[in-house]
Amino acid sequence: MSGPVLLGYRIFRFRGVGESLNLPIVLLRGLGRSSGFWLDFSQKLSEFADVVCIDLLGTGLSQSSWGRGTIQGFAADVRATVEKLGYQQIFLVGISLGGMVALEVAGGWCVVKKLAVFATSSRGFGEQRIRPQALMKLLWSLRAGVPDNHELAPYLVSRQTLQMRPDLPDVWNRLWESEGFKALPVLRQLIAAALFDARPALARTEAPVLFMVSRDDELVPWRNTLRLWETTRECRLKVLENFGHDFPTEAPDLVIGELAEFFGTE
Repeated sequence: MSGPVLLGYRIFRFRGVGESLNLPIVLLRGLGRSSGFWLDFSQKLSEFADVVCIDLLGTGLSQSSWGRGTIQGFAADVRATVEKLGYQQIFLVGISLGGMVALEVAGGWCVVKKLAVFATSSRGFGEQRIRPQALMKLLWSLRAGVPDNHELAPYLVSRQTLQMRPDLPDVWNRLWESEGFKALPVLRQLIAAALFDARPALARTEAPVLFMVSRDDELVPWRNTLRLWETTRECRLKVLENFGHDFPTEAPDLVIGELAEFFGTE
């Protein structure tokens, strides 16, 4: 598959009271995870604007047995989908691998007015990009075809969150079961992430950027985000405490508040 493809998406229409942010917010999820994994975050965010959740190729509504092997390929698909939807400008949010895609999408593309990147990483900054024990657990979990989120959850959310929401791994498992999870696209996503260097895209990015990360991330060490922030123009950094890698699931109201303030500021 060479050229860009149109991706599947879900739209949550603005349901707030009064003024909206006036531009749609496009959300991109991470490794192997579809828009369904935003859970109630998308619906809550729609109190401020239309929310468009795009599924990267090989996940959710963008089914593919092969997927993509480069972040640039994913980004081309996202751009083509946004253009098909007819948006002249958007706010863009990406988490983890979705954050890498968001950085590549925004690089030199004036359609992205502002960009928010959560818990992501890049080659070229001298940091450990994923904790080895988490990577081994992920690869081992793929042995049965569909990973078990009971094994992965401790690397994705905090212990406190799992105590308060012990059903969360089951919710995630049901999403993968209903969507038809495929291991090969996820393995190719891992390769794409390992090869990705954000520096060329960052050099072309003129949109203001909000970087957000949790210091207690057990999957991607938080200093990766710190390094990206240090080398980016027109950017902010928000460091959270006591949350895991998937902090939008753990603290949706807090994260949405940060996004609403960032996107709403001229």
